[in-house]
Amino acid sequence: MVDHSSPLRPLGEGVPEDAARLAAALRELFSSLGLSVRRYASRTHRNAGAVSRYLNGTRVPPWDFVTELFIEVAKQKKAPLRQEAMELIKESHRNALKVSNKRLHEVQTLQDQLEEADARVQQAAIREQVLMEGLQLREQRIAELETRHVELSARRDKEIREREGAVAELALARETDSDELARLKSEVDQLRVELQRAKESSAAAEERCRTLEERLAAAEEQAQAGREAMESDKLEEAQRSAEEARALAEELRHEIADLKAANLASSRFRSTSGAASDAGEYLLDLEERERQKAQQLAGRPAEVNIRELIRSSVKGETTQEYTLAVALAKWSTPETVREICQGLQEKGHPANTLLAHTAASMSLPQLRVLLALLLEDGKDGEDGRRGRDLVSGALYHFAYFRDAPEVVTFMRQLSEAGWAPWVNQINANCAKERKGDKLAELLRELDPDESYAMIETIVHVRRTKDIPALLLRMEALGLDAYLQRLLSRLRDLRPGEYDGLLATTELAKD
Repeated sequence: MVDHSSPLRPLGEGVPEDAARLAAALRELFSSLGLSVRRYASRTHRNAGAVSRYLNGTRVPPWDFVTELFIEVAKQKKAPLRQEAMELIKESHRNALKVSNKRLHEVQTLQDQLEEADARVQQAAIREQVLMEGLQLREQRIAELETRHVELSARRDKEIREREGAVAELALARETDSDELARLKSEVDQLRVELQRAKESSAAAEERCRTLEERLAAAEEQAQAGREAMESDKLEEAQRSAEEARALAEELRHEIADLKAANLASSRFRSTSGAASDAGEYLLDLEERERQKAQQLAGRPAEVNIRELIRSSVKGETTQEYTLAVALAKWSTPETVREICQGLQEKGHPANTLLAHTAASMSLPQLRVLLALLLEDGKDGEDGRRGRDLVSGALYHFAYFRDAPEVVTFMRQLSEAGWAPWVNQINANCAKERKGDKLAELLRELDPDESYAMIETIVHVRRTKDIPALLLRMEALGLDAYLQRLLSRLRDLRPGEYDGLLATTELAKD
């Protein structure tokens, strides 16, 4: 009787070259575990004799045995195996299977092709949805611009009669909107064509999947007599993983749509700011007048600005509300901002707009003063609760909008001042709500200990759909150590999502 607790026996004689190469690679991985064959077989609920034959090269193991060994080695090392090593072993396994059992090799090949075809289906579906949403955004913008076009035309006629000096400015605004309207209509026509192509591509990919599934079913029936019982389990697991990948791809698609919308707004801003050089002086004069106007708005009594903020919000005058909030955030003192925020609360109106712009643009020393002022009215009672709500709102917007160096500096200043709860709140807000690119840049700015603490928070609070974008940005910035740490903690604490997250991330790369 073979003693499987002894060291591994030499490779069997007459083992084909591909099988020997596979066995050698598996033996190297197995040796890193420091376990006997019998103990490993007991841990993984396998037959010890079968494990011994897999490691001696006398029998090509099923692929789930290889992936199971990958997982055990990763647990032992507390880090995933390198992708290159796993690909080499996968290639050796396919070659060895081709020599030892051609039918099983055909089944495995069809499964690989099915996975690839399914990935293409998901890619086509994502592109179709992105194009469709882009089309909807542009059609909505067309409607808005057409309405604005009519309003500006009527306003221009009225202003001609009342003030000759305003005609040129309104005509310029109307011309800009007309150009953008024409450009958007052209983009809509192009998107319609691309959307049709995406639908055709999706249908072709679906047909490819159906064909491969039929071929796979036929091959499975032919190879059923020689397959081990766990092959069906492997197929079921692969199907479950594919379904999870589809679900995560659906979530990532919405993230891509958000990014597309942000890029559209950014490009629109860049196009309107590219004025000709002969208009430079006029723009500088206009900027100075806007600055003076903002200072005048901020210099009005607090009660006047409170009433104006409420009036603009209730009447849906978003531009006026935005302009006033920006002016107050940039040119008011912390005491004035505190007074206006409290006045809005007392009148039953939220102060979110003013808090957002204040947290995004106020200097760090002034922001510290403002936070302290919001809490100085008392820690208990209704006033204390309102103050804490305002502080929470300001810290939320600060974590979302500010650049990484400012966030790091502010958290360290607060920590030195003994305000640990605020630091923890910023840390949690960043981990949960900050965009993937900005969060990756923040991890790069933090000290290693701070970054590892942030990663731990990310694993616990960040939404599943927001993780793939973060993984891509960390990889692009070369944050390899932090990336491996995040993947390791996700695998340990969110194992049901781990494979789907990896599949969705790889899909987004393509």
